[in-house]
Amino acid sequence: MKISICIPQYNRIKYLLRSLSIIEQQTYPDIEISISDDCSSDDTDAEIKKLMTTYRYPIVYDRNPVNLGYDRNYRKCIEMASGDYAVVIGNDDSIYKPDGIENLVKFLQQNNLPDIGFSNMIEERTGNTLIERALKTTVIGSGPDIATRHYSCFSFVGGLIYKRSTFIQFNTDKYDGSIYSQMYMGVYMISKGCILFSIYEPLVIKDLLIDGIFRKSYRERIAKKWSDYKVVDAGLPSVINVLIGGITDAGAATQKRVFYIFRRIYSITFPHWILDYKENGALPEAMGLIAGLNPKKNRNYSKLTFTNQLALYIIYLGAALMALITPVFFFKKYKHKLYAFFKK
Repeated sequence: MKISICIPQYNRIKYLLRSLSIIEQQTYPDIEISISDDCSSDDTDAEIKKLMTTYRYPIVYDRNPVNLGYDRNYRKCIEMASGDYAVVIGNDDSIYKPDGIENLVKFLQQNNLPDIGFSNMIEERTGNTLIERALKTTVIGSGPDIATRHYSCFSFVGGLIYKRSTFIQFNTDKYDGSIYSQMYMGVYMISKGCILFSIYEPLVIKDLLIDGIFRKSYRERIAKKWSDYKVVDAGLPSVINVLIGGITDAGAATQKRVFYIFRRIYSITFPHWILDYKENGALPEAMGLIAGLNPKKNRNYSKLTFTNQLALYIIYLGAALMALITPVFFFKKYKHKLYAFFKK
């Protein structure tokens, strides 16, 4: 079985080169690297072409003549691949253990070659913290209810795994520009009958450090002074829209499922971001998010019944209030346990 490690690349070549040096340590022999460069402005092109002559595994590489955007580049790196399965990682991620791909192949072969999956990750920038989005190594199943229960597992690119032939069958540009096309694809594919699986053993090392330094993150951009206050939405309306789009296109958009998506976002993700902003000393950003996430602003709000609209508005106000009054120390101490609880 051939495994393609697929990387949508844009700048940050130092991180990508470190990632590739780690991948060379894999024990599994039949690997290729598929890199789609979205017209980087650094020296990605020269560095990858130089590396291709000496790298342990074959590298399939292409540079877009113009910047196509994240979603298109994400899909393209999988399209370019020739493996039986595609393992997608960000350009500042890598494969965690030398036997990671070998163990993945054993699982796939022992479980009738399921279609789409996700793994846990180790986050290097926080001292190798386990990012636990998979509760166990298992075949989960298929159908719209499973898709809506597991949509959050597709929010991070690193460690998403596709049977490539299945991905090509469902591949679409419908949500290019949303920056969440992988969430749409996951929900749509699973709703249409593709078999979902999860891998508990961390497959990916996330947020690599270079010389002990992590790249700049959103924490440097959020408003920490009231003079910088602005209304923001953290991309959550787009998440809601692609998820509802996925079940709608699969012919499975019942009122119960549409409300479930809204309820999960507003009761879990929304307060999480408020608390995260508070933890980073950015109360103005948190208040901007509360203003920006008024449910009435979402284009899919009208799809809810009046009763569900009212319930959602109560959840929105209650979640905002609870997040504002919850002490930051409590959030820092228990956020990983709370995440695991809500995953169940």
